This record gives sequence, C-alpha cells and structure tokens, in this order.
Amino acid sequence: MSIAPELQAKIDALEDERLKVEIIEVLTGPGRKRASDEAIYETMVSSYVMATEQQARLRKWSDDEVVAFSVYFREKKPEDYVEFLRQEREFNEIESGFAWGVRQLIREWIPDLDLSDCSGLFRKFRDYAKSQSL
Repeated sequence: MSIAPELQAKIDALEDERLKVEIIEVLTGPGRKRASDEAIYETMVSSYVMATEQQARLRKWSDDEVVAFSVYFREKKPEDYVEFLRQEREFNEIESGFAWGVRQLIREWIPDLDLSDCSGLFRKFRDYAKSQSL
C-alpha cells in the first residue's frame, strides 16, 4: 500500500533515520490497520518524542559516583558485593532477586531516587563490576 504524498513529506522531514524506517515499515507492512496512516504516524512520532525527552531527563552517572556506590556496597554488604562480582564474572548476569536487593541498596544510598535513575546506576555498576573482575 502506498503512502500519501503529504504524509511521505512529513516522514522525509524527520531527522531520525531509524524512526523513518520504522514508520514506513508499519505503514507499508502486511496486516490490517485499525487506524489511519496519519494517526499511526502521529502516534509513533509522539511516542518517539516522549521517549527521547524521558531519556534526556535521566541522570548521567559519573565514574566517581559509580565508584562511590561500589565502596558503599562493599562496606555495607561485603558478602553480597563479592557475590555480585562472582555472578557478573561467571554468568554475565545477576539473579533477579539478588539484583532487586542491590537496587534497594542503591535507593538506600540515595533515597527518593527515581526508578529509571536507579536502573541507570545499576547498569553502570554492572559495567564497573565487569572491569573489576578481569
């Protein structure tokens, strides 16, 4: 199915190439659409904008902050710290219940931390743990 020229011009004007491709794939792909092409376009663009804005609001964790959390973790729960390093080194994965406990420790370290920011620090700490396990 072809895309109306006006809508194609809107798609072409988008800066994000990946977003353009996704919109075109949805609009021209097989399957029955339950909304107009224009509505699909508007929904995909607004979802993209919201996700981009949310990503921009996330805290950017510095290496010093990650190291500071590492020190806090090691001092507060030394056995769990060693276990975290072991799981990361041996499995490249942290058991979900254990990961939840580490996230709770992060929130103890910085109360009222947004869950997305907590996840960001957790990811950065996993990267740090990998570098310490070499």
